[in-house]
Amino acid sequence: MELKDICKMQSEFDAAHKSNARWDEPITQDNLQLLEHLLVCLVGEVGECANLVKKVVRGDLSYAAVRDDLGGELADTFIYLIKVCSQTGIDLEREFLKKLEFNRKRFKKYEA
Repeated sequence: MELKDICKMQSEFDAAHKSNARWDEPITQDNLQLLEHLLVCLVGEVGECANLVKKVVRGDLSYAAVRDDLGGELADTFIYLIKVCSQTGIDLEREFLKKLEFNRKRFKKYEA
């Protein structure tokens, strides 16, 4: 499965769920609060990942005990990332490839 297929699946899922939340509305200059909301959701999910790792590092939980939950939180993070890209019209795959090429040049000096 390719990233574009995953993005399409998420867009179709969002379009099928109607409520007060605008799950699939395109982001424009006129509704930037929606972008802000999606980014707050994204950061919240990253925070949930960090909180699990914090609990492992300080010894409250084992890595094995949180690994599945960490996977779920990372999936939530991924969902919000692809939602932001979809709703803003940003091609995440293309942007990744551009950034990878940029980083290859930038970090060339660190290659062994």
